[in-house]
Amino acid sequence: MKTIACLLFLVLAAGGCNSGSAKLERQDTQPSSASAADDQLFTEAAGNLVKQFRTDLQSTLLGAIKENGTAYAVQMCQLKAQEIAAAHSVAGWTVKRVSTQWRNVADRPDSTDKAMLDRFAEPSTKSNFLVLTTGPDSARTFHYYEKIIVNDMCLQCHGDIQTVDQELWKIIRILYPYDKATGYKSGDLRGMFVVKAPYPGGEDVARLLAQGVSVSQISAAMPAQQDSSAAPAK
Repeated sequence: MKTIACLLFLVLAAGGCNSGSAKLERQDTQPSSASAADDQLFTEAAGNLVKQFRTDLQSTLLGAIKENGTAYAVQMCQLKAQEIAAAHSVAGWTVKRVSTQWRNVADRPDSTDKAMLDRFAEPSTKSNFLVLTTGPDSARTFHYYEKIIVNDMCLQCHGDIQTVDQELWKIIRILYPYDKATGYKSGDLRGMFVVKAPYPGGEDVARLLAQGVSVSQISAAMPAQQDSSAAPAK
């Protein structure tokens, strides 16, 4: 990955609803031959990927609110959220949001996600994030989960239905006919970010993400890397 390794390392500041650090909690389905250093690298990389994703989501929403109000921001979220998630997926690394009380049906959790959401809901789970690896050593997948906590700003669209602006609520019902994402209070568990990556095969990307390199830079470098690797030997 020489092309990617030559990228400048740009560190993104953390943002969003979550704050503070937490110890690593993991739950493996099978023993792994990967080292503790691999665990730490992938965990740091996944955390930085979530920061980039969350920052872009917030920038889009806050920009829409500033431009034309909360109702417009809801419309922009409906149009852009999945697109932003796709833009932050590269070389087998993917990121998304899930919740049992989804607004967009695309954010429904699978059975593994649901189990991890249940873990976050347990009072004994103090961590902001959990990690998990699954599959055989020849094709393992690293999973990173980071909880999303409701804050006061979230309540504009996700609070008690009696307090949500009724004109806004009409727009939400049109855009999201299967919406379940209301009735929250500040401090509630809203859902979680989910990152998945090949493990340890995604190590090159992990090193760049851990250094703070943006996904857009990594994506831009990947075609050059692939082209050079595909060139016939002379």
